[in-house]
Amino acid sequence: MLFTHYSKTLLTNRALWGWGVLFMVFWLIIGGFVESTGLPKGNHMVALSYTASWYGLINLFSLSSLAISIAFSLIYSTHSLAYSFRYTRLKPSSYLVNLVASSLIMGVILSVLMLVSTYAIFSYKLGAGVAPANPALTLPIAALSGVFMYAFATLLVLILINSLGLKNQSFVSFIPLLLGYVFGFLQLFLSLPSLVIYASPLSAIQDLLYYAYSGQPVPSVLSNPSSQTLRTPYLTVSLVAWTLVLLVADSIMLRKIKPRSIEEARQI
Repeated sequence: MLFTHYSKTLLTNRALWGWGVLFMVFWLIIGGFVESTGLPKGNHMVALSYTASWYGLINLFSLSSLAISIAFSLIYSTHSLAYSFRYTRLKPSSYLVNLVASSLIMGVILSVLMLVSTYAIFSYKLGAGVAPANPALTLPIAALSGVFMYAFATLLVLILINSLGLKNQSFVSFIPLLLGYVFGFLQLFLSLPSLVIYASPLSAIQDLLYYAYSGQPVPSVLSNPSSQTLRTPYLTVSLVAWTLVLLVADSIMLRKIKPRSIEEARQI
C-alpha cells in the first residue's frame, strides 16, 4: 500500500512534471537549436558527443527535481511518521524499502522521457547520427540515480527535522538541485581534477548517462571530447558507494525521527 501510494503521489506531482520534465525539455530546445550553431557540420562523432553531454546534464537536473519532491513529501509527513514508527507495525526499514522502490521507478521514467526528448530534438536539428548508442544501459543507471537522489534528499531532510528545525526547509530541500547545477555546468566547461569528479556522485550520474548515450569514453570536460577520459568503473563504484552509505545513514536517522509540526516551516 505504501509503495502504491507513494508511486502515485510522485507520478501525479505537478511540480515534478513541470520543473522535472517540461522545463528540462525547454533546456533541451535551447541546447539543440541555439547552442548547437557553432558545431562543425558533417561530424557525427562531435554531434553525438554534444548530444550525450546535454542528455547527461539535463537528466541530472531532472533527477534533482525528483529529490526536491521527495524532500517536501517527507517534511509534510514527519509528524505522522514519528508516531507510526513507535505505535504501529510500520518499521523504518519497511518505509525505506518502499520509498526506494518508488524513487527507482520514477527515476527510470524521468530518464526515459529525457532520452526520448533529447533524441527527438537533437536528431531534428543535427541528423539521425545522434541516436543513443546504448539506450538500455540508461535504465539501470537511471534507477540507481533515482535511489541516490532519494537517499540524499532523505538525509538532508532528516538532518533538518532532527536538528535544525523546519524553518530552513526551503533552502535545504533545494540543495540537490543547486549542487546538480554546480557540478553539472562545472564539468561541462571546466577541467576539474579527476579525483574531484570520481568523488562526486552527481558528476558520476552525469558521466555515466553520457557514456550510455554516446557509447564513447567519458571526457573530463564534457564539451571537449578530446580532453582526458575518465574510467567508468570508478564512476560506477563512486555512485554505488555513496548510495549505500546514504541509505544506511537514512535508516539510522529514521529511527530517531522527531515529530515536527508543519507550522514550524512558516517564515512569519
